[in-house]
Amino acid sequence: MIDKQLRPYIAELIGAFALVFVGAGTVCASQLTFGANPPPHHVVGIALAEGFILAVMLSATMNVSGGYLNPAVALVLWVFKRLDGGRAFWLIVAQFLGAVLAGGCVRLIFSDSVYQPARGGTPHLNLEAFHHAAVPDLQILFSGIGIELALTFLLTFAIFGTILDPRAPRIAGLGVGLAMVAIVLMGFALTGAAANPARWLGAMVWELTVDSSAYRDHAVYWIGPVLGALLAGGLYTALILPPAEEEKIAVGAPHAPALGAAQTMVKAKK
Repeated sequence: MIDKQLRPYIAELIGAFALVFVGAGTVCASQLTFGANPPPHHVVGIALAEGFILAVMLSATMNVSGGYLNPAVALVLWVFKRLDGGRAFWLIVAQFLGAVLAGGCVRLIFSDSVYQPARGGTPHLNLEAFHHAAVPDLQILFSGIGIELALTFLLTFAIFGTILDPRAPRIAGLGVGLAMVAIVLMGFALTGAAANPARWLGAMVWELTVDSSAYRDHAVYWIGPVLGALLAGGLYTALILPPAEEEKIAVGAPHAPALGAAQTMVKAKK
């Protein structure tokens, strides 16, 4: 019997595994299917795969763990005192571990002839979209950070509005999954539309086996998602969520199912 204290972390590990396995795996499968010159509509399949798996895994895990399968979101919940520090830390560790395990599985599944051109399904800056630069200079990195910031802002805002807010319709992870579909459709050709540090890191670690410079645009996928999530959480808390509702979320009120199982929630206001 698994200790009930471990269940949230196992749920986040499995959920993050699923996100990277399906997300990176679909990118590689697209390379396998279409080769070097995929049709424009191949992005639709990638977007649907990433959005659907996020919707399902959020619905399956949010009442157990409340970390939302994204280290940037877990960090924001800690910043705004909706998760205690220890719980947030171990949720993030579980998310990264699940992501890295998934990236390893994708590496094992696809041959080098598919894996290398697909870059292991790792989100990267599309340098052709930024004036055909050979390497990402500071201007391109800042552009990428801005794009990932905006995409993660929208994703986190959807989490606050459709899951965390007690007034939200009870649609589980569907709203966030649909937001992810739109995010990938918009951002895939620019940055790969990670909107999640674990989505990038889990695939990138294994991409290093075929490209030793795979980490060179790493700042985009750390800074952008973290700032975007912080901005969304701050704006929603300050401008949209009434103080009374904020207090209900913080203490894990029964009618806030997304956080009701998180017994380590602390009050947002002392």
